[in-house]
Amino acid sequence: MIYSAVSVIAELANDYITKRFGQSEEKVIVSNIVNPDGSMAVTEPDKIILSLVNLQQETVNQKNHSGNTYRPINMNLFLLFSASFNDGNYAEGLRYLSAVISFFQAHKVMNHRNTPELDNSVDKLTFEIVNQDLQNLSHLWGTIGGKYLPSILYKVRMVTFQEGVLTSNDVPFSGFGTNF
Repeated sequence: MIYSAVSVIAELANDYITKRFGQSEEKVIVSNIVNPDGSMAVTEPDKIILSLVNLQQETVNQKNHSGNTYRPINMNLFLLFSASFNDGNYAEGLRYLSAVISFFQAHKVMNHRNTPELDNSVDKLTFEIVNQDLQNLSHLWGTIGGKYLPSILYKVRMVTFQEGVLTSNDVPFSGFGTNF
């Protein structure tokens, strides 16, 4: 479900950008920023890199569930959009990053009515900018292991993981009894 959500976001952002700038080349790619060996993961020039930088369980609005189903797990995705443009194209990278912001301003909510490409396993996605001070921004880029790139971080609510009905072999743990 994470993959399907991230890939449809990248696809729709690309569609928006190609129409806005009148070009056919995909600019938004899903990738790490840095490989485990420290080298840049994206070698193609002039791209907006979409990276999953964190997952967080959503604990607000936990619905009651019946005893015969697994409790759904609602996850928030933290997606970083980074402008990786060559030195001569730095200003162009800022234009594309601005287009990403405009895209999410126009598409704050994705559901099956306005986004038929959304996987059936995903009910709805909402987007919110995560404001970071310089210290947190520095920490994020230090954790990633890369040199700073102009970027924006979005919190995407919420991807729900829901498995089916409990079988008789999947009895929920109810604590230790007095008989060990």
